[in-house]
Amino acid sequence: MQYRPGFVPPAEIHPRVQFSVLDPLATAKAERDAENEAKSVYQNDPSRLDQLRAKLQSIIVQLTTAKQFDAEVERLWNEFFPIADDEVAPLSPMEREEQFQKLKSLFAREGMLNAFEQRIEAALKPYASRGIMSPEQLEEKQGQAASIIVVTPGPNANQQIISQNDVLKAQVLEKIRKSLQLELEELAKGENIKFLVEAVDYWVEKNLPGTLTIDKVATSKEREKAVAAVDPVMHIYSTKDAVVLPGKPLDGPAIDLLHAEHRAYIDQRNFFSKTIYSLAILGMYYALGALCAIYLVFKCPTILRDLNEYLLFLIPVCSAIALGYWFDDRWQAELIPAMLLAMTISIVYRQEFALLVTACVSLAIVLTSGTGLIAFVTITATCSAATLSMNRIRSRNKLIYVGMWAGVVAFTTKYGVSIVSGQPATMALLQAAAWQGVYALGSGFLMTGLLPFVEKAYGILTDISLLELGDAAHPLLQKLAQRAPGTYNHSITVASIAESAADAIGANGLLVRVGAYFHDIGKMMKPEYFIENQNASDNRHEGLNPAISTLVIIAHVKDGADLARQNRLPRAIIDFIEQHHGTTLVEYFYRVASAKVESNPDEREVDETIYRYPGPKPQTKEAAVLMICDAVESACRTLVEPTSARIEALVEELSMKRLLDGQFDECGLTLRELRQIQSSVTKSLTAVYHGRVKYPSSQPA
Repeated sequence: MQYRPGFVPPAEIHPRVQFSVLDPLATAKAERDAENEAKSVYQNDPSRLDQLRAKLQSIIVQLTTAKQFDAEVERLWNEFFPIADDEVAPLSPMEREEQFQKLKSLFAREGMLNAFEQRIEAALKPYASRGIMSPEQLEEKQGQAASIIVVTPGPNANQQIISQNDVLKAQVLEKIRKSLQLELEELAKGENIKFLVEAVDYWVEKNLPGTLTIDKVATSKEREKAVAAVDPVMHIYSTKDAVVLPGKPLDGPAIDLLHAEHRAYIDQRNFFSKTIYSLAILGMYYALGALCAIYLVFKCPTILRDLNEYLLFLIPVCSAIALGYWFDDRWQAELIPAMLLAMTISIVYRQEFALLVTACVSLAIVLTSGTGLIAFVTITATCSAATLSMNRIRSRNKLIYVGMWAGVVAFTTKYGVSIVSGQPATMALLQAAAWQGVYALGSGFLMTGLLPFVEKAYGILTDISLLELGDAAHPLLQKLAQRAPGTYNHSITVASIAESAADAIGANGLLVRVGAYFHDIGKMMKPEYFIENQNASDNRHEGLNPAISTLVIIAHVKDGADLARQNRLPRAIIDFIEQHHGTTLVEYFYRVASAKVESNPDEREVDETIYRYPGPKPQTKEAAVLMICDAVESACRTLVEPTSARIEALVEELSMKRLLDGQFDECGLTLRELRQIQSSVTKSLTAVYHGRVKYPSSQPA
């Protein structure tokens, strides 16, 4: 989806199809209503009415069996009369005793006590199962439901829904009064027992208990159940409704609404439409992949020939697209993986290839995530700025500076393109552009930390690693200086000459210089067999067969490569060690052997291949430069008077000899570059071996 938080729509956005979204406010109201209408649960205890009835029966028995109207009997009998106040006139003691005597006379009948008990039980029975709610329990009731759930435990447990009005104590008491009156009047059999009805009515009113107690746990569950049963309330948007109003920056809810519309639009597509769309996307990816493949075929065929190299190229590209989609969906930070990929490819391969791959990856990310033109232009411009700044990395600060420069480009591109596309210059837009700049700067810091891993994974050397490797304190160089000081000095001189020559033809001079430091480390295994480490009177080759001497001399290449591997030198440095002699001839000993054959016809003819280095020939221009400089510097030491003309002639002779010997056939060195190398080497050697004015000897006094 192309819309992002902070985007200001220039006009109303109407849905492409009708869709519905959850209405959280309406749903919350429905849940509150359902919770409010949920029935409260009460536990009914009918034994309280049994206790009431037993207490009344006990008092009646005590009163009717009393022999005289003493103080205790009067106290019990007074419980049946209201306390006198302004509305109730008190009965005199005489009147109360008179009614007491009527009570005794009434219950003196046979079976009257049992009949009274049965009538009371009949009057209270309906409310034993239904329950009675006291005013205190009414206050505990939750919600506004007119009914409650009454649960009666025990052997005859039951659960029933009862109207709240049917169990309120005031209403229940009124019904009990009527029932008592009817029951007791039937018991009187025509006799006036109004005093008994009023007395019992008052006593029951005063002692009638509530039998219902609210069950808060069950009530809470009932309310939760009611809420859970509520269906979500959906708000339906038709194609005529405005989903987003113009001029208002999109916030989180608006983005969610647009996402819902987009999902509805996708869902309403039929199978044919979805298939066509998917094929179009796949075709676009195929075209991007084919574009990169064409470049690889003509410019970097080695990537396609080696499966490991191909995977090292393919996996980061696919990862960048996947991470770009993921980062865009969450933080709109798709710039980070794209920029890291651009810097990696620029370091490992070529800048032009990085530009091509970055453009393809940016387009793939935009198509996958559905973002618009602004995102594509921002990513492409920022990655291009970073790629074009990655020419030479001679310090770790360089990557941070690249990130800063790319951050400026990201900020200005995001802000400028947004303004051009019609976005108002708001603080939100400024903030969004600033975030893109921060992402670019962060990518520079990330690449600084990832650089050692990139170098190790791809087996490459950046200038930073070369500078670290070319430190004179390197253990191998220290050993070389101690065991073969002549070779060490020769290597240092060759490094200086070769770096200048490589720079003259646009090759990597720093790589050649570091390679020259290590190219003869194999000589430290048998330094005494090499002329630069020998004294004038100590030549180990005297008395040896020329073929044996040649084997000793040639062995320094293999020994050097083995030492390099043991000390984990990079592959590029090992290549210099193995290729700096190519398949050239060990000419001195070959001539000695040839001279022996000429002087002694019985000797076998000299096999030239025995006197040649095993190779391989130089595979790069840098290796070819080192080969020339190594040979020329050694030979230059033999010149008696190394004038500029003699040095130039020597350089010309040795370089042309190697050219005609086919040593440069596999490195791509041109004749023009060879001429530039000759000129640079001559100039450097002339500066090193320039002549000096002889000082006059001191004259005797």
